Amino acid sequence: MKTKILIGILVSFVVISVVLAAELIAGNGKDKGKGRAPALEKVVFIHWKKGFAKPPCNNNGICEPELGENPSCPDCKNGEEPPPEPSTACYAFMGKYGKTYLKWRELPVSYVVHPALEDCVTGAISTGAEEWDLYSGPELFNDTYVIDDSVAYGDLDGNNALCFDNYYLDPGIIAACTVWYSPATKEIVEFDITFESDFAWGDATGNSELMDLQNIATHELGHGVGLADVYETECSDVTMYGYSMEGETKKRTLEEPDIIGILELYPE
Repeated sequence: MKTKILIGILVSFVVISVVLAAELIAGNGKDKGKGRAPALEKVVFIHWKKGFAKPPCNNNGICEPELGENPSCPDCKNGEEPPPEPSTACYAFMGKYGKTYLKWRELPVSYVVHPALEDCVTGAISTGAEEWDLYSGPELFNDTYVIDDSVAYGDLDGNNALCFDNYYLDPGIIAACTVWYSPATKEIVEFDITFESDFAWGDATGNSELMDLQNIATHELGHGVGLADVYETECSDVTMYGYSMEGETKKRTLEEPDIIGILELYPE
C-alpha cells in the first residue's frame, strides 16, 4: 500500500511539473499573471521612391500601409485598428488609440549604427537625429552612438539599429523602419531602420544621382520617435512626406508641420 501511495505521489509530481514547465514556456520564462511581460506589436513603415509605390488603394480588404497603401483607403478605414486619418496639417502619428499616441517614455534614445553607414557619409545619421532634437521639448536622441557591424534590421534585440541591407526585393523601396511598441502602455520600446543597399548612397548636395543618406535618415528617425508618413501632395515639402528621389535633400531640415507634430508628442 505504501508503495502504491508513493508511486501515486511521484506521478502527480511529474504531471504538475510538466504543466508548470509548459506554462513557463508559453509565458517566455515568466509566471502568468502580474509578472508576465506584456506582448509587443510592431508597425512597419516603407519609404518608396516616387513613382514606384503600389497603388494607393488596393481594395483587397486588408490595410497594408507597409506596401504603400494610403491610410485614407477604405481597407484601412474599415479595419478594427485603422491607422490615423490623413493629416490635413501635414503631420500624423503612429497612435491607434485616439489621442493617446505611441511614443517613448524614457529619453534620450540610444542607437547603434552599422559601420557601412558611417563610412558612407560621416555624421549623416547623427546630424539627422540632431535635427529632431533642435525642435523637440526633451532631448530625443543621445549625442553619441555605438558602431557595431553585428547589428541587423528586424531583430528585436534591445538595439535601435540603423543598417545597410538588401532586405526588400522591390526596386522601389528606399528604406524601411520597424517600430515595436507595447499596446498596454502605448510605449515605443525599439526601432530598426534599414537603408536598401541597391541604391547609390551618399551626399546628394555634390552629386544629384545619389540617394542622400542624411535626407532619408532624418525621415526614418522621425518614425523611430512616433511620427507617421503623410502622402498628401500639398505636404510634399515636409520631412515626413512618404516618397523620395535621388538628389533630394529637403527632408534634412524640418518644416513647420514636422515641428508641430514632434512638439505635440514631446512638448516642452
